[in-house]
Amino acid sequence: MLPRSWVAGARRPGPTPPAARRSRLYAHLFLWVMQSWLAMFYIGAGYAKLTQKHDLLALMMTWPAQVDTELLRVIGGIETALALFIVAPLMSWSLFRSVMLVGAAGLLADAGGMVVFHTLNGDIFLAAVNCVLLLMSLIILLGRWEWRDHAQLRNATS
Repeated sequence: MLPRSWVAGARRPGPTPPAARRSRLYAHLFLWVMQSWLAMFYIGAGYAKLTQKHDLLALMMTWPAQVDTELLRVIGGIETALALFIVAPLMSWSLFRSVMLVGAAGLLADAGGMVVFHTLNGDIFLAAVNCVLLLMSLIILLGRWEWRDHAQLRNATS
């Protein structure tokens, strides 16, 4: 029998140490909790923008008075859809992982745009809330991105 180092082909890695498995499990659970919180927030906010009257929203928050009703409904629909994208892998990880990444990137862009909007309008509290949402979206996007797969693809093409 030939030594393993002489055999051509990829070597199978040995068993994963229990500490590494436990660490990955905790990271996975943390990301799911973050995704759930983010989805609940954006589903609630999007649903309110879709269903409440424009006048009522303008009374509760100052910024809806500055935009049209149609734009408010579009923002609500986009936020609701992106929130559902974030939790779509609950149905099937292999089918909806890329949808989740699109949702996280979309919520990152949405929160970034809202930070700029609220800062320019002087709503510092709402800008701070959107900074937290932006940070949560960034953590989810970076945590769920498979860096190993992309590094292997990059090495294979070069």
